[in-house]
Amino acid sequence: MNRLLLSIFIFLTFFFVTAFSHEKLVPHAEINPLPLKIKKAGHNKLIVDVAWDGVNVKEDEPVIKRLKCFSKAVTVKDPVQKGTFGERKAQFELTVHRNNAHVKCRYGVLDGVIFKKTFTFQT
Repeated sequence: MNRLLLSIFIFLTFFFVTAFSHEKLVPHAEINPLPLKIKKAGHNKLIVDVAWDGVNVKEDEPVIKRLKCFSKAVTVKDPVQKGTFGERKAQFELTVHRNNAHVKCRYGVLDGVIFKKTFTFQT
């Protein structure tokens, strides 16, 4: 009888604790990068497609899209672009000056929420 009462007490305790307690979530905004794509667009041109998704960010929220490469082997045409979060993508054109060079670049989307990622490739 004691084991039965003890097991009922434990069951009811866990039931009431889980049934009458709830999480209080803190609202937050988050921008998540999607995989980027690098396409060859000619003899010395590359196109970098950057895409993102997010949580609790307004579609008309203004954002700044940036791409910076840390090598003299490439230059970025229009490295800073303005737009809205709802576009969910950006396209950057790279001009290649040297072949077989390792290039490290950083890209990101900036508004109240920021994400920055780096990637490397060989020209």
